[in-house]
Amino acid sequence: MERCGNRRPRVERLVSAWNQGVCADAESDGEADDPLIGVSAEPKKRPRTRLTDEEVDAMRTARAQGISVKAVARQFGVHRGTVWAKTR
Repeated sequence: MERCGNRRPRVERLVSAWNQGVCADAESDGEADDPLIGVSAEPKKRPRTRLTDEEVDAMRTARAQGISVKAVARQFGVHRGTVWAKTR
């Protein structure tokens, strides 16, 4: 085990934290759920759907007008790399 360095203690901490979370979930089955718990877990990115040709054209037009890649990515709900790839 000496070859693994600090991985084993880290894994043991993760397993311990996981087990504590699982036990806590099992105990709270009868309690009412907090409505804000699901809000933070919602994905902020666009689901894995293909961009339409119109969306790609709009991205290209926005980039040609000088709008930043970051702003275009935020507007369309995609990653910056996707904007770069589609607007080359």
